[in-house]
Amino acid sequence: MNKLKETKLLGFPLWMFLILFVVMIFVAAKDIMLSNMVGALCFALVVGTLLGWVGDHIPVWNTWFGGGMLFTCLAAGALNTFNLIGQGAKDALNTFNGTTGFLDLYILVLITGSVLSVDRKMLIRSFAGYIPTIIAGVACALGLAGIVGAVTGVGALEAIMTYAIPIMGGGNGAGIQPMSKMWAAATGGDASTWFASAFAIISLGNLVAVFCSALLNKLGQAKPSLTGNGQLMKGFENVGSNDPAASIKPGPMDYATGLVLGLFCYNLATLYANHISIINNHLDLGFTIHQFAFMVILVAILNISNILPPEIRAGAKGMQMFFVKYMSFPLMITVGIGTNLSDYAKVFTNPANLLIIIATVAGAMIGTYLMGMVFKFYPVESMLTAGLCMANGGGSGDVQCLGAANRMEMMSYAQISSRIGGAIMLVIASFFFGRFL
Repeated sequence: MNKLKETKLLGFPLWMFLILFVVMIFVAAKDIMLSNMVGALCFALVVGTLLGWVGDHIPVWNTWFGGGMLFTCLAAGALNTFNLIGQGAKDALNTFNGTTGFLDLYILVLITGSVLSVDRKMLIRSFAGYIPTIIAGVACALGLAGIVGAVTGVGALEAIMTYAIPIMGGGNGAGIQPMSKMWAAATGGDASTWFASAFAIISLGNLVAVFCSALLNKLGQAKPSLTGNGQLMKGFENVGSNDPAASIKPGPMDYATGLVLGLFCYNLATLYANHISIINNHLDLGFTIHQFAFMVILVAILNISNILPPEIRAGAKGMQMFFVKYMSFPLMITVGIGTNLSDYAKVFTNPANLLIIIATVAGAMIGTYLMGMVFKFYPVESMLTAGLCMANGGGSGDVQCLGAANRMEMMSYAQISSRIGGAIMLVIASFFFGRFL
């Protein structure tokens, strides 16, 4: 009881924060919440922070099921599913996450801080082996799903095309949405029919991936030799000890500078992706490369060139830590509010469906583990980023998986999986749909 009295959330005593929570739930339920960014951010901060704190303190759940990150997302889904908040509040939160770009802001801050925190030599060596590791995970995921599909009577090709390809496809916007159009072009059917089924499948696949992320975290704690504790490659354990940026305590201006750098890199990457990139604008390959992939490359170039002063890199790292600590739970509110919990139930109509989904996620982990060993990647980090961040729900799934594994600093690798890996999956989907449908 004394510990509860001493608990503070965002600096508020717990009893005071509970009052804020009740007020925000009330105004959202009555649909009198400000229907703009201010209202959405206030609701997400207050409700998300408390729900995240609760999820992190539920026994068993906080150890094996993703803790506060997944709990907050599912709780937000419950608010939506059971209409516990008004439609105006839902729309404001969805707009804040999507059109306003809260998720984009969160990811770009994490990319900037995480890439600039990695040793330059390790960055080059790890990126060189990362794409082959992703491809190995995809191959194993599709292969294992096909085997389980054949054994359960669903059919190998059906399991691969209906389950494994959507799960490994990089999420919603960059994954199953364009895939649904490919499916419609190949079959002459309605794209929305395939999309509705695929969305339910990737939703459950994301849950399995988050659960496995928590398992990997526990594996790393039980077997320290299997993890770099957020570092991908073996042999670089002490490379950051002599980095001048590591000894700098960033001040307000450094935080602002790090944020500006991230925003600038994101906008420059968007400009390149939309107007300059040969792949996106001049080649008809059936897919495009997301701006976040270009942003990772741009920030990596800045790191490798060593042209940024240590204060800027320290500020970028400080902003990353701030967003991870204070903005992760609010983000999960805006992500989960667009979820309907009934979508998860659709997949359980046939136990074989769940087995194929689990096999797909397990295959992604097995393939990345085996190939990661070739490139001297730590098993926990390679399976998490190259495997599970391919098998989750895209950008929001990356946040959930890394949060469940307590390795948010690996966002740059997760985005390579979701974005470049997702583009690879569009090519694979195009082949399978065109050849076998």
